[in-house]
Amino acid sequence: MVNGCFMLLHPIHAMALLQWFRGTLRQSLRWLLLRLCAAFASVATALPAESSEEAVETRRQVAEVRQMLTGAEARCQVQLTIPRGPKPIRMFVDGVFDLTHYGHMNAFRQARALGQHLVVGVNSDESVLQAKGFLPVLMDSERQAAVLGCRFVDETAEYIEELVESKGIEACLRVCMRGIGDEDYFVHGDDPCVVDGRDVYEAARKAGRFCTIPRTEGISTTDIVGRLLLLTQDHHMGHLVDQPSPVSKQGVFASKQSNFLVTSQLLRAFSGALPGQKPGKVVYVDGAWDMFHCGHVALLRNAKALGDLLIVGVHADAVVNQHRASNYPIMNMQERVLSVLGCRYVDDVLLDAPWQVTREMIATLRISVVVRGTICDTDVRDADDPHNIPKEMGIQVELDSEESLSLAVIAQRLHERRSDLFERHRKKATQEDDWYRRKHGLSSRS
Repeated sequence: MVNGCFMLLHPIHAMALLQWFRGTLRQSLRWLLLRLCAAFASVATALPAESSEEAVETRRQVAEVRQMLTGAEARCQVQLTIPRGPKPIRMFVDGVFDLTHYGHMNAFRQARALGQHLVVGVNSDESVLQAKGFLPVLMDSERQAAVLGCRFVDETAEYIEELVESKGIEACLRVCMRGIGDEDYFVHGDDPCVVDGRDVYEAARKAGRFCTIPRTEGISTTDIVGRLLLLTQDHHMGHLVDQPSPVSKQGVFASKQSNFLVTSQLLRAFSGALPGQKPGKVVYVDGAWDMFHCGHVALLRNAKALGDLLIVGVHADAVVNQHRASNYPIMNMQERVLSVLGCRYVDDVLLDAPWQVTREMIATLRISVVVRGTICDTDVRDADDPHNIPKEMGIQVELDSEESLSLAVIAQRLHERRSDLFERHRKKATQEDDWYRRKHGLSSRS
């Protein structure tokens, strides 16, 4: 009926009027839906919680909805600020990315979604030492390899922050993005990035070449360092914690339980990037994948080369702790699963993978090759080999580990710098906690 009325007008006028009508209808519908969302949210949060468990679940649900809205807001920002043209839009993210974790990967994922190509600038050891007064835990090559192993990253570049200040944003983009600068944008989280009282991205903001993305809350390099250096299991939830951990004192790092809230939205975002099932030779490799690093990336790359589909098994926290003791794993299973999902060589992930690889498991998953590396993330090797059955079947392959880096090496590097790191870690952890509480309007800790 509406289209029939428009046909009575001049074709050009009819087309313009039809577009206006559709735009007005679309805006009105969007506004109505958003108002309904707000109304339903008010009703949902007003319902009383009858137990602490229900309150925790409500908090998780609210966090999931907030993440959905934040993602929608970021998409609207892109439509408003980034004009689409014939050239691919390249996004640029920079950072140290020390002890690269799934929070970094989620930032890469969000930044990549804003354009068509993602370049990640990894600060060099020299620039970090000059800017911060200390070296990263991981070396240049280790951090570069870990970042490049992420499926959301198209390329990496050594990034020197001073370029923005001394040569301007256009020069920086040309250097870091190899000459393509007309439609390039800097991307950073919504947490402040201030050095010596100056906004690092001030020039990018003024040039209209800056976008923000929501920071992945509940995880940071600072928190991971604290977990690793405190010899306790209190960074995990559940039955692994038998009694309260020691409180912070001189020379001892304090670690809190993981504040990361795993939502189905985030899991879908990561698992949705998997290539999906495909016919062919199935390769299986299992492990803890704790503090996912470049050694893991190299092993998974080489394992993938042995077949067509790579399935990675991730062991549960209790299983890892039973076989590795101490305060392992440093990252809980949900955190480790996200890190594995973010690796470009992984086709599928088996959650809570059995410790023993059985004949039934091999048949169910159609496994043709079972892989392990020559370097284990700890010095402990079980006398009862969980790969005995694959060995008997002649399908077990041991690959030489290209990287000497392991979790034990990372832990040793941190412990060697323990006294230097203590005060810096305490200050950084306090700053992150204060920022989080200000952002969400929470009261200060007593």
